Amino acid sequence: MRTFARPALAGLGLALVAGTAACGSEAGPAAVEQKAPASPYKATMLPAAYKIPDVRLTDGDGKPYDLAERAKGKISLLFFGYTHCPDICPTTMADAAGAMSLLTPAERAKVQVVFVTADPARDTPKALKAFLGKFNPSFVGLTGPMKTIQRAAADAKVSITPPPAHAKGNYPVSHGSNVMTYGPDGGGRLLFPYQFGSGDMAKDLKTLIAKAAPISVTGAQIRVPSSPDVTGGYLTVSNAGPADTLTGVTSPAAKTVEMHRMVMNGGSMKMEQMKAAPVPASGTVAFAKGGMHLMFMKPGNLKVGQTVPVTLRFAKAGEMRVNAKVVPAGA
Repeated sequence: MRTFARPALAGLGLALVAGTAACGSEAGPAAVEQKAPASPYKATMLPAAYKIPDVRLTDGDGKPYDLAERAKGKISLLFFGYTHCPDICPTTMADAAGAMSLLTPAERAKVQVVFVTADPARDTPKALKAFLGKFNPSFVGLTGPMKTIQRAAADAKVSITPPPAHAKGNYPVSHGSNVMTYGPDGGGRLLFPYQFGSGDMAKDLKTLIAKAAPISVTGAQIRVPSSPDVTGGYLTVSNAGPADTLTGVTSPAAKTVEMHRMVMNGGSMKMEQMKAAPVPASGTVAFAKGGMHLMFMKPGNLKVGQTVPVTLRFAKAGEMRVNAKVVPAGA
């Protein structure tokens, strides 16, 4: 008989999250309850000391995938399951896909869903990619040696039981029913139990995204091009968290976007390209006239009053998308 463990969400500081699910498994160990602090989330909060597993597996394209490294700067939803699962796995992936659809494009850019198979014998990279593509093609499917997968599950406090050796046919696999969620620093944030629902998941993710983003960007502007080759852009980056680095900027409004600064050279000012811009802890960086600024190379046909998306990439905070207002050339 299929069973799964769902921790109570009221009065629960943290439950042992090794509840198992799927098609012939037994219930996990009894939950250890502690008094919960006030929480802005409906889901169960996880200790930040819980870390996303530091393992290297294989993704749906057959390429190596360093889970901890690829999680940096992202909110990561981690689930262990298998593609032949008739109930828990498709339901959970459908909930996750529904939640993603309720986020804005900028919010979705900050979230990744990772599905690690508990059945590597049947779940090839191709099978994982096909299965997850039915829900959301951005979902990442991972496979690899069973011992590595078991270590990842143990690190995530999720219970899985390997299929019997040389199992054949449509055999069941015991696996966790919870979605473990980690912040951009790889630390634990939330536990979404089975059948949590897309709407509530999206609400909690929106709250988590807002709390996890120490970086904010204001005053984004792009000048109407006075030349077909280049135009300037300006904005202010504010950082309420630890030191970070702006590593790149892109926009569909131009072929490329470069960061530049003005420096003294022999008594005159010279423009110099920057590969990165440090963002100090609890500090502000202004891209403004006469100082650091953005150069939109080969810009499109921009008109005053139009807004265009601009994506900033930070080493720690990840990608942030803002809308820049097009202003007159002399503004």
